[in-house]
Amino acid sequence: MLADVSRIPGKSAKERAMHILRKSGVASVPASAFYHDGRGESMVRFCFAKEDAVLEEAGHRLQILA
Repeated sequence: MLADVSRIPGKSAKERAMHILRKSGVASVPASAFYHDGRGESMVRFCFAKEDAVLEEAGHRLQILA
């Protein structure tokens, strides 16, 4: 899933993904990695191929960014 992170501090998707990781401990992939033309700088990709308990914990951790 791609998520809009334009409100997260950072000038690029990579900076925003790192901010999310530092603040919440939840990893994401900069969406710019999936485009060749500069798109995706305001989005990150989250993977949901995890157990329900892990996803619930990630959701709680991400709430601190709201």
